[in-house]
Amino acid sequence: MDESADQRAAGPPEGEGIDFTYLYSQHEGRVKAYFRRCGFASADVEDLTQEVFVRIFKSLHTFDAARGPLGPWLATVVRNVARRRWQRRTPAGGLDPEMAEALLAAPEDAAGAPEAREQMAALAVCVESLPPDLARMVRLRYVEGLTTRGIAEATRMAEATIRLRLAEAKELLERCLRAKGVWE
Repeated sequence: MDESADQRAAGPPEGEGIDFTYLYSQHEGRVKAYFRRCGFASADVEDLTQEVFVRIFKSLHTFDAARGPLGPWLATVVRNVARRRWQRRTPAGGLDPEMAEALLAAPEDAAGAPEAREQMAALAVCVESLPPDLARMVRLRYVEGLTTRGIAEATRMAEATIRLRLAEAKELLERCLRAKGVWE
């Protein structure tokens, strides 16, 4: 191990402040892992990681070691970036869960009206067009009737992640249904 590797392992030198390159090299992997555990797509993970480190770079001067360690401060930045992304992705109003549940769980012959059959067919196509993990969560929720906790146990994901992924699925379903003229 060379001298620079020894310095990286030990951390930034005392009294010299925090080296941004060191900070990135030490925390980039954990930041990406956090976003992956939250269920973000690979492209989003890269974008979010970049956003985190841009924010850290801009606000590093505000970090005060006397108030606490660097880790929790970094974790707060990461969580805030994730929350902001999900808030931007979740539209107001939204897909009616009761309608989705009724349409997804209803037997094919239960909807006698042509309009209801058309809606059911459009919704089925839209669910099939979702990424496989999102389609599975929609089915677990609206076909099998699992709660957020039940889905979390079935998929071994955090409940917060399930809520975020269902919100993402809801947004995609709304877009698809609007494109098909079924949702206004």
